[in-house]
Amino acid sequence: MAEQRLSRKEIRQPDQFISFSVQALNWVQEHSRYLIYGALAVLMAAALFTGWSAWQKKRERQAEIALYEATKLINVTTHINNRSQAIEQLRKLVNDYGGAPATALAYWRLGHLYFEEGEYTTALTAYKQAQQRLTKASQSFMLALATLDVGYAQEASGTCNQAISSFDAVLQLPAHWLRGEAYLGIGRCHESTGARQKARAIYERALSDGEINEVTRQAISERLGFLQPSTGE
Repeated sequence: MAEQRLSRKEIRQPDQFISFSVQALNWVQEHSRYLIYGALAVLMAAALFTGWSAWQKKRERQAEIALYEATKLINVTTHINNRSQAIEQLRKLVNDYGGAPATALAYWRLGHLYFEEGEYTTALTAYKQAQQRLTKASQSFMLALATLDVGYAQEASGTCNQAISSFDAVLQLPAHWLRGEAYLGIGRCHESTGARQKARAIYERALSDGEINEVTRQAISERLGFLQPSTGE
């Protein structure tokens, strides 16, 4: 077979890959300033994000240490000076590290301290702050506890309608170990408002709940016994 020969026109035609490479190189040279600025912006953004993440982790660690120190004051003794120092430290923690996860527990601890001192309205505010900072997905146990404590504080403050809503919210959470306490709270609130039939109904409902432990079941049975209808009812 005779060797195929290329025409002069085909020989002079530039290679497509080489042509594209030349065009790309020219484009890079023309826009080199913008490319450099873009690369610097990306590097700066990465550096800022890394620095912010490190700073955030440091703040979270500092908040955890502050919570630990305050908790030690609460657990070591009930001396009034220690309690005052604990309250002061917890207040400082929530003010200085408002976005840290430890502030939820700090507010919860504050709620306990205020409740024990009979400051039910202040305790309620602290418990609600803790409740708002907890998530149902990853902190369901603490959320249930905080919600129950909100109900206790509302009950102690005399706002039983709100307390019933909070106790009922506990029943909707996956915290079976607190269901008995929630039933008792609802029943007590109905008793305090004179709704004895509603109280009996909630106690009977609680006794039919298989997730109530025996100790709480006994307490509910005793309250139900006091509410048995009299001959004139």
